[in-house]
Parts: sequence; structure tokens; C-alpha cells
Amino acid sequence: MNEALEILKKVGAVLTEGHFVGTSGLHFDTYVNKDFLYPHTAETSRICELIALKYKDESIDVVVGPALGGIILSQWVAHHLSKINSREVLAIYTEKSTDGGQMFTRGYEQYVKNDKRVLVVEDIITTGGSIIKTIKAVKEVGGNIVGACAMINKNEKLDKNIFGVPFDALADLFVITYENTVCPLCKKEVPININVGHGKKYLESLKK
Repeated sequence: MNEALEILKKVGAVLTEGHFVGTSGLHFDTYVNKDFLYPHTAETSRICELIALKYKDESIDVVVGPALGGIILSQWVAHHLSKINSREVLAIYTEKSTDGGQMFTRGYEQYVKNDKRVLVVEDIITTGGSIIKTIKAVKEVGGNIVGACAMINKNEKLDKNIFGVPFDALADLFVITYENTVCPLCKKEVPININVGHGKKYLESLKK
């Protein structure tokens, strides 16, 4: 089995045969809950080491991830790249902008401008929206993105070249997603999970 998936299953982060709603509003039956991974520091460290090993020869200067999950990933990946290459690799993150995109705050743009070599990291790819917005934010301030890597890619249709940047993932776990209007899980009246994902918010929105 793929090591990354093995680790996620070990900590109970891969939930199957359920009814989940993602941040995109799409429905699906398999959920990867990265929040179940992060309390386990050794396992989180190892996952990020696997990402770092993919890019150990790319002379990365800065690792960037979107808040919130990407913050932890960027820290650990930068830590391992620093150890592997015996030089400091920085870790920063983007935050949501008022227009729904991603942007640098706290003066972090200074660490990627002037053509710094950047690795963009993300936890779970469903639609690819967050990683694309992060890539755009890095490009807007003059960073040179060497690659983009996710812990898990759930989108079989995602281009391996995202917005002009080579994309990779530790593991693929392709999941069919549905709009709520055509969701077979809804039609079968499979209860929506309100403990993980955005199921609770979705159900609340139906009451408005």
C-alpha cells in the first residue's frame, strides 16, 4: 500500500461508505479528514518528509501552503528540506482574501518575491481551487514556483500542470463527487455526516 495512505488509515483519517459534503459543496462517499492526522506529530512529520524527498534536488527556498491545513504542512516540509539540504528553507502561508482568493498577509510576500524558488503544498485536493489560488498569490508577488504537491489528490480530472505549475501528490484516492441536486446518496437518504466536512453547514443552509 502507498505509505501516505497507510499512515492516514492508521490514524483513522480515511472515512469510507458515508455521506459527506466538502468545502466546495459537492457530496461524496469517502472523506479524508486531515484533522485526524495533525494531532499525531510523528505521522505528520513522516508525511511531510515524503513530500520533501520528492523535491530535495530542486533547491527550494520557501514552502507555501494555504491556511489552515497548509500551515502545518508548510512548516514540516520546510523543516525536512532544511535538514536534507543542510540550509534553511522557510515556511509561510497564504490566507483567504475578501474576494475569495488567497493572499499573503503579515508581510510574508517579502519571502517569495525576487524570483525565490517556491514549493506550494496542500493537504487534500478535491476541486483544486485552493491550490490554484495559492499558486496565483505566489506568482502575483514574483515567486518562482518549482512545483505544487498535495498529500492526497481526489480529483481524477485534475491536470498534472496546474496554472503552469507541475503538480504531484503523495497518493491518489479518486472519489466521485456529486452536486446536491443529483446526489445518489441524498436520493437514498443516506444521513449526511455532520461531524466532519461541511455537512452541518449544508444542512443548516437548507433550513434558511
